[in-house]
Amino acid sequence: MTADLATATRLEVAGHSVLLTFGPGLETVAEEIDTLWSHLRAADDDGATPQIRLDYALAGGDLPAGTVPLPARLEASYTVSGHLTREVIRRLIGTRLLLHAGAVAHPELGTLVLVGASGAGKSTASSLLGQAGAYLTDELTIITPGSFAITPYPKPVSKHDPALGAKRDLALPGLGLRAADEAAAPAPAMVLLLERIRDEDEAGEGSSMTRVPLSEALTRIVPQTSSLWEVPGGLAALAGLLDSVGGALEVRYREAAELEQLLRRLPPPEHVETVEIAPRPGGAAAGDDTAPAPGTIAAAPFRQALAVESGLFVLGQHGAIHLPGLAGLVWDLLADAGPLTFDQLEQLMVEEIGEHPESAALVRGAVTELVGHGWARQG
Repeated sequence: MTADLATATRLEVAGHSVLLTFGPGLETVAEEIDTLWSHLRAADDDGATPQIRLDYALAGGDLPAGTVPLPARLEASYTVSGHLTREVIRRLIGTRLLLHAGAVAHPELGTLVLVGASGAGKSTASSLLGQAGAYLTDELTIITPGSFAITPYPKPVSKHDPALGAKRDLALPGLGLRAADEAAAPAPAMVLLLERIRDEDEAGEGSSMTRVPLSEALTRIVPQTSSLWEVPGGLAALAGLLDSVGGALEVRYREAAELEQLLRRLPPPEHVETVEIAPRPGGAAAGDDTAPAPGTIAAAPFRQALAVESGLFVLGQHGAIHLPGLAGLVWDLLADAGPLTFDQLEQLMVEEIGEHPESAALVRGAVTELVGHGWARQG
């Protein structure tokens, strides 16, 4: 795409230089992008090669090589922000905790991270709570392991447009928002698990805020992360983040306007100890996917594991699972000493917790559960 046929926008986004170009027919889209992202516009063009470049061409017909097709529709700006978010994520994988979450720096409540599944109201909550301080993001929260400092990603706010029937991006000034000026925001003071109360399903239920046990919080937050298993010690870092704020808070609410008052009445903090399970060289943690010998059981390949207050939490590339009680003990034995026969596994369990008249049945039941969930394999 030649320069005389393209409209270009240069940005500085989450520490990355970005160049976006728009070909003929996308002039209106280019103008909207320039307005929506104006708070992140690069100061000047120093001629350096951008770290992220996306070249857009009008969808339909023959496209120039290397260009991304883009329809000239109202939701095009949302499509572009999605592409840019994925590019930022791709460059940060393995170095940061990447949460599908909103974040704001509130002058009284501190830095807030808002986690929730699609439809939980992250964008609306980020918009309202961010008006009092600085807006960090409504979609991608970038956290440095160890310090837990947040790298702002103040993209335009994405909200569902009923008239359009799709999401659109909205400029920050129109929402009363100011993007964070700093290169990094302080570590979070709260991690909030947003749960929107729907009148049709839960009539009469009031808003509430409760601390969530670490195992449950991890179960709910890990699916809202990107490539956590690629971050060295990422699972332990996420648990450390939650412990640093006194535990995650589940916030059940109807309207985002309720949130600020709810957050001024915090329950007491809760702290728990965790132990990171060190990978055993050549074992399942190393990614050995060889089928165990006939008659034996082995832990399936995993990336990271953590002993939590109620058992174990295991992370693999295909998912994560909380293994309480006996299931956690059996998995731990398999990961540490496996592959094992049923008799060997039962003997080790007896050595760990003592004799039980139903030990054989209990071990077989735990193995069946682990195999059924894909966290153990039988030869």
